[in-house]
Amino acid sequence: MLLPPPNGTDRVQGLAARLGCTVADHCELYGQFKPALLGGLSGFALTLKEFGGRWDKVERVYVFASWPMLEAALEYCIRHKEEARPSI
Repeated sequence: MLLPPPNGTDRVQGLAARLGCTVADHCELYGQFKPALLGGLSGFALTLKEFGGRWDKVERVYVFASWPMLEAALEYCIRHKEEARPSI
């Protein structure tokens, strides 16, 4: 089950928005909430997995162990995307 992200995650939400995604709280079995990333990030799938993201086939989201891990993954993806952009 996906729920809106908790208060205090504005920075992570902003980073996700820069990639055209959004974040949410994912309720795991036994009521454990973990951060989740929703959106079309297939190009960053391997990077997300390297940062501990686990693909949830049912909800179709990447689930992370903690908000700082999700934030680090998003920062890396944004930096990589900006570096890959050709300069004019």
